[in-house]
Amino acid sequence: MKISASEQVADWLCALPPQTKRRVRTALRALSKGKGDIMGLQGSLEGLNRLRIGGIRIVFRQISGQEILLEYANTRDVIYELFEQILGGRGK
Repeated sequence: MKISASEQVADWLCALPPQTKRRVRTALRALSKGKGDIMGLQGSLEGLNRLRIGGIRIVFRQISGQEILLEYANTRDVIYELFEQILGGRGK
């Protein structure tokens, strides 16, 4: 499965410390095979999914049967509120 990332996710990933970056890349390889701690989101974020990597969350959507778009990534304590604000500014 192909995984592409928004500019925010790409920039965020580049800024991570090496050890954390390795953990995230390992989790993304598993995601490409349909594995990992994945959960569908509800409420205003319905239709999106999240990948949990410890205290990190990556919000993504399945674009087609073979493509995933990583929409937004951040720590658990801020990700959902910030992403809802972003969606509110541009629509779903």
